[in-house]
Amino acid sequence: MKIDTVVLLLCLSVTQAQGDLTGGPENDTKNSLGEPQTGGCVSDGAILTELRALRDMVVEQKDQLSVYKDQLSVTQRHVEEMRRDNAALGTRLSLSEHHVEELKAENEALEARLSIGERHVEELKAFDAALKARLSLIERHVEELKAENEALEARLSLSEHHVEELKAENEGRPKVAFYTALINSGTVGPFNTETPLVYSKVFTNIGNAYSPVTGVFTAPVRGVYYFRFTAADLRSSGRIGIQMYKNDLQIMFNLAINDSNFRYAVNAVTLELEQGDMIMMRLPSGYGLFDDSNNHNTFSGFLLFPM
Repeated sequence: MKIDTVVLLLCLSVTQAQGDLTGGPENDTKNSLGEPQTGGCVSDGAILTELRALRDMVVEQKDQLSVYKDQLSVTQRHVEEMRRDNAALGTRLSLSEHHVEELKAENEALEARLSIGERHVEELKAFDAALKARLSLIERHVEELKAENEALEARLSLSEHHVEELKAENEGRPKVAFYTALINSGTVGPFNTETPLVYSKVFTNIGNAYSPVTGVFTAPVRGVYYFRFTAADLRSSGRIGIQMYKNDLQIMFNLAINDSNFRYAVNAVTLELEQGDMIMMRLPSGYGLFDDSNNHNTFSGFLLFPM
């Protein structure tokens, strides 16, 4: 029931009570406000005053209730807003928690990668240390090679200098060498007298110190010379013999008895000669040789060094 209806009922109740107390409507009087009076009864006026006060209180309570209703409506709206905010916050919190879980997973992955990276860094440090050690060894080896190179360059320089000196020496040094063979026609000897041998087939004659006409080698300069010869015969009953002369002095005499198809006598000498000294080969009396295109009998020599 509304408050206005309650107030109206209370007023009607009071009016009816006043009529009963005054004995009927004929005794009723009205004041200047048009309100009924009971012939100056004080208790009735007090009741009316209290009713008015009660009505005012009821109106005041009604106003307060209206304010409370407005406040309650505002509070309810605020609560709804807070609920919506809380729902949004819950959603955001759920998203945040999900994001936190994702970040945790990412952090774990990053920590794993970091651990692998740190191990890789340690491996690289160890590898770098090994490389530095190898580099240090290589640098030391390079320094050793440089020192060895410098020594080799010094030796090479000395060798080149020596070669240049030898070249200069050789340019002024005479070049003497010869190689000859006897004949192509077969047997030579035996003769009744000692006979000079002329090696007519000349293969080498540097310096032209050997004469294929006389069979004599003439020393062009003073020096040390090397001479070599071979003597051969195929007559089984013959004797192989050969002599070497320096000027008129016999230097060597080699002989052999031939008891087969071919027999050889071979020898060599090293002689110190003066310029103009002559070396020649001779066939002793009663000895024979055999030669053909195979060059079984040869005479050769060269200058070892001048003096």
